[in-house]
Amino acid sequence: MLAAVASVASDPHGIDTFARYVWQAKQAVRQWLTCLQLADGPAFLVCEHVEDVALVYTDRIRFVQLKTRDRGSWSASAMCDRGLDALVRSYTAARNAGLHEISTFELWFEGPISDRADTEAFVHVPASASSTIKTKIVKLGLRRGWLPDFLQRLVIAPNQPTRSDIDAKAIWELSALWPGLTRPELAQTYERLLDMVVSAQAAAAAPASIQAHLAVARPFVGRDLPEPHDPGGAAFNAIRNQVLSHATLVALTPPQPGASVEQLLARISAGDAASLLELKMTSAGASSETIHRTQGMRADMEVERQLLLASRANAEADLERLADRLLNVAHATAVKVAMLAGSNPAAAGRPAEVIAADLLSRPSDLAICDRQGLFDRDSQLIFGYLGHLSDVCRFGWRAA
Repeated sequence: MLAAVASVASDPHGIDTFARYVWQAKQAVRQWLTCLQLADGPAFLVCEHVEDVALVYTDRIRFVQLKTRDRGSWSASAMCDRGLDALVRSYTAARNAGLHEISTFELWFEGPISDRADTEAFVHVPASASSTIKTKIVKLGLRRGWLPDFLQRLVIAPNQPTRSDIDAKAIWELSALWPGLTRPELAQTYERLLDMVVSAQAAAAAPASIQAHLAVARPFVGRDLPEPHDPGGAAFNAIRNQVLSHATLVALTPPQPGASVEQLLARISAGDAASLLELKMTSAGASSETIHRTQGMRADMEVERQLLLASRANAEADLERLADRLLNVAHATAVKVAMLAGSNPAAAGRPAEVIAADLLSRPSDLAICDRQGLFDRDSQLIFGYLGHLSDVCRFGWRAA
């Protein structure tokens, strides 16, 4: 997002463009949260480009067009000028890909609708469109014979949160999902999700390309994307960086208060001593392999730490000095990873994975923190000590 801010800072018209861009990203965050619905939520979202989002379910697809408006209300005619044109293109592409029968095409817009009777009727029942509006839609490029089916599948959702109040709306929704989080924690969670959406939008392919890719990938749609080497994984390769998946959402957010024992146990596999470490690393996108390796190094370190505390009078003070130096290195690494997130979706969505890899690839930088040789300057034991510091809430595996 910082790159986007910089690109508009010198352009008097760019600020408004950026505000629109961010509004659409924030709307995508709100829809991404619906992936947490285990019973009937979407499996994942795909950012087709900035204004277009596809919500992909196991049995249907919703193509959503997101539009802002500076002033006034939306008439049916205005919708044809801004919004319905893109949905006509989506419908045409979906029909060509054989997806239209399982799809809806939705126009979501900021602000109210006109109080004209024809507009109100069109919004509530698009199939009731006047002959004038039908003619306009056909002129947008839709085949006349397809018009009845398009109107039956059209959904119009006005009165979306405005650019001035969408943040408050989103934070309120997050607080309802995670009532135990503090205001700063809610804001941090919101920012992480927003950064991931912006990365997915930046990776989006050209307009009208997504329907053909989804047609290929549809047999393999599930709550988690198949990895490239898994059956069906190749079908997602073209759009993988545009996908906001259920698994990524779970990795970027805390456990929900209503999570089952099984779900929590899956995230806390090493027992009480390492539970906070695992939750922190999981929520910051670390893989299970990286978490298990960190837990192993932490366990090895813990043996040495206990021997040190039992045999050395000033061990606690010496360990605290090591902690200060090690946390400086770890926090600097986290900031570096955060700065890379704008151009690297992996860094945005999985900071713990990137931070761990970066630190372990620099054993000499870890070793130099141990000036007094408390752990014999063993980089793996020192990394294990960072796991201990994380477990006592001193390092969160992402930039503060």
